[in-house]
Amino acid sequence: MATLLSRPTARKPFLISPDPSMLYMTPTLKTTLYKVDFVVENRQGLTLIMGDAGLGKSSVLRLLLSRYSAREETVVTQLIPTPAFSSDFMFLKAICAEFDIPGRRSMLAQLNEFRDYLMDLHSKGKTALLLVDEAQKLPGKQLEMIRTLLNYETSKEKLIQIVLAAQLELRDKLRDKTKKALRSRVFAPSLLASMSIGETKDMIAYRCEQAEIKNPFSDEAIEMIYTNTGGVPRQVLQVCALAYDMGQRAGVDKLPMEIIEMAAQEAIYRDDLDDE
Repeated sequence: MATLLSRPTARKPFLISPDPSMLYMTPTLKTTLYKVDFVVENRQGLTLIMGDAGLGKSSVLRLLLSRYSAREETVVTQLIPTPAFSSDFMFLKAICAEFDIPGRRSMLAQLNEFRDYLMDLHSKGKTALLLVDEAQKLPGKQLEMIRTLLNYETSKEKLIQIVLAAQLELRDKLRDKTKKALRSRVFAPSLLASMSIGETKDMIAYRCEQAEIKNPFSDEAIEMIYTNTGGVPRQVLQVCALAYDMGQRAGVDKLPMEIIEMAAQEAIYRDDLDDE
């Protein structure tokens, strides 16, 4: 006889929104955070977090934002989640606005304002940290603006630290010979990878623990989820979310394989949909 799942929880275990507290730290993510921390704490200037869609780049940035915002006595941190600016000047003004720097009418005046702000922070023993998500969307001139900001430095360190999170299109852009100067400034870049089946199992267990629910996924179910998602975190969560909801509606404690199979088929976008 089927038993009821644990009572509904106010905290949904498999949402794909970038909640830092729900982020399971794989060895790859731990290494990525270590490298970012090294760049920021040693004021090396620029680092990258790259990877295909769904691998957790936005979640890592949100975690970094949370961690460094708690260290406001030494780091002033701001995040641009989606760069969609019409020009490099508008990009610069948006960055300045995030740091509460007054807007100016010319590029030169705005750059001077930003430089003065960074120098003032430095005199107080602080540094600015800029996080940019979806950085593959930055066109050439806006990438050059990143390089311009990195020119603000003392004889020992950069005055601003920048973390760009991007899909692999950014890597292609940086390969262009016109971007050699910017490419040479990148320190300790990270490339995110899909999870192993063991990491997939551990992530699901971690999510259930954080949401305070009993884990309804058997080892066999996790194997099917992994086979259908390749360990891409976002797709794993999509399948788990749908399967978990279907299980709640069916009133079962352990999710049967037919529910897992149905969720795996329905939750993920597949290329064959284009043929229908």
